[in-house]
Amino acid sequence: MGLDDVPTIARWFENFEDIALFDRNLPVPIGPEAVRESWRPALEYSDPPRSLWFVAEDADGHPAGIGGLQAINYIHGDAVLPMFVDRPARTNGLATGMTITLLDLAFGQLRLHRVSTFFRADHDATANVVGKAGFREEGRIRQAWFAGGKHHDVVQVGILRSEWLDGCERLRTDLKTNSGVQLRLEGTEA
Repeated sequence: MGLDDVPTIARWFENFEDIALFDRNLPVPIGPEAVRESWRPALEYSDPPRSLWFVAEDADGHPAGIGGLQAINYIHGDAVLPMFVDRPARTNGLATGMTITLLDLAFGQLRLHRVSTFFRADHDATANVVGKAGFREEGRIRQAWFAGGKHHDVVQVGILRSEWLDGCERLRTDLKTNSGVQLRLEGTEA
């Protein structure tokens, strides 16, 4: 993903309910130029990369979601895995497919030791995806995410490389059996 992808995904940041599910840092929906500026640090080149972002496409080649690894720390061997799936692409296995692909990248190519993520406690879809992938709850920040007029807990989860390697084939088989999602990561060197 690069800055030239931002106009395509900026429309996802216009729906307050959607963005409130996935990002607790944005106080209000933002327009395309604000999206570009907020994403600039994450998408600019650094050596070694501190973040790697990817656009997931539907069968017709249209953007359906974004996911990545950010705050990559090669000394400690960890990263944070955020993602967003566009409303029409939800409930078809795309988030699970993106999680598999990003964890394979993190633990295979980048040789990281752990990956973490966090989500709003009432976001059952995310809880389901990370649970199937083998993430374990590591902490909870009480009432730290405000959305829909209510305060929600923030759940932090993590997975170790050894835990991923123990369960990844089961998850791949489940995804292949229950969805039409195909996994392919382009733009990185194998």
